[in-house]
Amino acid sequence: MDSSAPNQAAARFPGTLARRFFLRLRPWWPLLLLASSFAYGILVALWQTPTLLNPAVPATTPTPQPVVTQILPETGYRLETLASVLANRRWQDASAWQPTDNRRSGIGYPYQPATYRVTLANLSDAPVQRNLVLDAPYLDHVQPALISPDNDVQTLIAMGDSYPDGHRLIDLPTWMWPVTLAPGRTTLLVEVRNNGPVLLPLSLVASAMPDTGDIVALTWKSFISGLLVFALILNLSTVIRLRKPGLGWLSVFMAGLIHSQLVMDGLGFWLLWPELPVLNTLLGISLPLCLLALCEFTPHFISVSRTSAAVLRLFSLLAGAHLLAAPFGLRLIGQDSLLALAALGGIFILSLVVRYHRRVYDRYFGLSVLSILIGVVITSLRTIGWLPVTPLTDSAFFLGAALGSVILTSGMGRLLVEERNRRLGSDIQARQERKLRARVEQDIDRLMKTHRVTGKPNRPMLEETLDGINSQASPYSVCMIRLARINELEQALGYRTTEDLLKQYLRRLNGFLKRTVGDRLIMVNGFAVSSLDAANHAFAFYRNAPESEDDILLNAIVAWLGTNFREGRFSFSWAPSIGLAHAPQHGSDASSILSSAGFASLDDSRPLTTYDPAVADWQYRQQILMLELEASLRSDDMWLEYQPKVCIRDGRIASFEALLRWHHSEFGRVSPEQWIPVAEEVGLIPLVTQWVLERACRDFARLRDRHGPDIAVSINVSAKDLARKSFPESVIETTERHGLRPENLILEITETAVMNDTELARNSLLSLSQRGFRIALDDFGTGHSSLGTLASFELDELKIDRSFLIDIMTYPRRQNILRVALDLGETLNLDVVVEGVEDEATAVWLQQFPGLYGQGYYWGRPTRLPDA
Repeated sequence: MDSSAPNQAAARFPGTLARRFFLRLRPWWPLLLLASSFAYGILVALWQTPTLLNPAVPATTPTPQPVVTQILPETGYRLETLASVLANRRWQDASAWQPTDNRRSGIGYPYQPATYRVTLANLSDAPVQRNLVLDAPYLDHVQPALISPDNDVQTLIAMGDSYPDGHRLIDLPTWMWPVTLAPGRTTLLVEVRNNGPVLLPLSLVASAMPDTGDIVALTWKSFISGLLVFALILNLSTVIRLRKPGLGWLSVFMAGLIHSQLVMDGLGFWLLWPELPVLNTLLGISLPLCLLALCEFTPHFISVSRTSAAVLRLFSLLAGAHLLAAPFGLRLIGQDSLLALAALGGIFILSLVVRYHRRVYDRYFGLSVLSILIGVVITSLRTIGWLPVTPLTDSAFFLGAALGSVILTSGMGRLLVEERNRRLGSDIQARQERKLRARVEQDIDRLMKTHRVTGKPNRPMLEETLDGINSQASPYSVCMIRLARINELEQALGYRTTEDLLKQYLRRLNGFLKRTVGDRLIMVNGFAVSSLDAANHAFAFYRNAPESEDDILLNAIVAWLGTNFREGRFSFSWAPSIGLAHAPQHGSDASSILSSAGFASLDDSRPLTTYDPAVADWQYRQQILMLELEASLRSDDMWLEYQPKVCIRDGRIASFEALLRWHHSEFGRVSPEQWIPVAEEVGLIPLVTQWVLERACRDFARLRDRHGPDIAVSINVSAKDLARKSFPESVIETTERHGLRPENLILEITETAVMNDTELARNSLLSLSQRGFRIALDDFGTGHSSLGTLASFELDELKIDRSFLIDIMTYPRRQNILRVALDLGETLNLDVVVEGVEDEATAVWLQQFPGLYGQGYYWGRPTRLPDA
């Protein structure tokens, strides 16, 4: 409704501070105008007639009135419903009531029904009519009952609101019950329910009515005034909440309308401001203020053009001129000109509504303006004598404006109801989201405690159960069942089928263990078996029986596991292996016990393996080495040593082999055979190969300066390196960065590496060979390569394994085998290198083979280059 207002305000106030101040103050301008207008009227009226502030009141001597009725200070309460009090006649027992403080009747926040007991006294000899008044508009529900001196019970009408106090936009009206008090003491019981503090501010007043001459007119005018007050309070509360200036102008219109009618009916002077007659003189202020507010309100409720907005602003200025001139009684500016101006303004606004009636709220506004316009026209016709003076014509403007205000308020009420419905919808959605969140949390909790596939307790739950057992007082054993064929079955049958079969298998195993192990079984959430993952499952039992019984028990379990699993048309073995660990011998906590049992289950050479600490120490060593491998590569714990390859005939050094060495801070000198295979298994070998390549290329410059430009350096390449498609590019990039020619680098490949993935290895080696790098087949004679496969690779060098030289000087058969190997290298046009030459006799004997190269301690041990 005010979407363009901030932009217009920013255009008129370009300064940042002024703009912020304007935007913050703008919603309150209408109320400031209302206050300043009435203040202006009061000051001018007092300046003209100072006696209006303190009117002369004739001195009268009040006639003392005898006290006929009173409320005795004998008030008590019970946290009980009125129906229960009446059913049990508890009003007769004064001791059953909790007394209240005489200074106040509050009992705090009971958040349940409370019933008060009050004594009313009629001191006369005849029945007296009184009004029982309860001035507590915040109470939710009130139910009174009278008990006469003769114990006759009279239940009065219940009053209140069905909505909690926190949801009300305004407070409820003061409640009043006309009652007849018999002579003597009458007991009053009042049940109060409230979502807040509970009070009972009661009073007895005599029935009285002002002499207005027309009670019916006063009644309907008071009713309409009440509706306007309700609408005004509703709009003011909305202004405070939403800070919309348009609603502020509507509040100004209603305030001016209410004041004008109170003045015209005399109700204000009689009831509200008898001591301030100056407020009666502000009628000339409130009437033009109504027109001004209506004109200012229109652009906020419907979309109008700039020309229409300018005309509305003109009507506002003229109404403001009437407001300023009203206290001075100027001849040309009076009620007649104001009525004419109001009629013209109303017609213009109505024409705008007819033109811009796109939204449902535009129609609300049109009906309200039409009712105001009709009221203005009737009042104008009555003023000029065309209509008779009657209560209806006399209050036509008030009625029309009141109806228009009610229509506008109902439109705002509809808007608020829609907003409330949206909020209720949001609350419902929020409750649904909370329920969904609760279900998700339950599912997460279930997933946190169970394995996703099998539905059995997972490792954390098993560890939690085992940690709760004192293994020193109650020793137990953990069996880890490793299903070696789970991956094979997934590939053959599919994941879904394998998972279903696994669930059936574990369900049967769970029942078998319950039957076989019995009370010795350690249950986890009601299950015997726990799933660490799809392939590893565990159970535990107490060792509170002789060892022979444990052996019988374990043999029965091994026999059951060794039987083929049958389900439907499937019959197969899961190839289970059992690892057994005892607490507390094999671990101080559940996690270490499970790790020990899991390590033992890796031995698939037998169906049941008990954990061996000696093997675990070896595993610990391997784990530490792998964890510290990267750190050692970055430090001086690893280095390269170079061993020469020489031409056996003349002793000339042809190349050097780079050999990786590691001195561990805890384990000392670590042989490559001890950790290289593990590094290949865990995927760290590419990192090692790249480090060796970088270091060998960096050291090549020093080798070249010492042994000539034709020297070459060789490094060992793993099968995992050949499995990487990026390996050839990495080798090329590294050598180019260090300034090496391809022929300066020899890549030594083992037979096993070549045979693991023949096609991929062939592609990698072919790519490197075509770029000029030399390829050597290392440890020839110890692998399983076929001659046909060997011939299909682009090789440059064949390295004969050192095992061929064992006792070669004394066994002619070994000499013949070596000659066959050398002939094979010559046939394939390969350079042949014999490894493991360690004495002079072997070296001299090998000189009979022309073009043969050798490597061994005879020519030099692997040495580290001196620091530059």
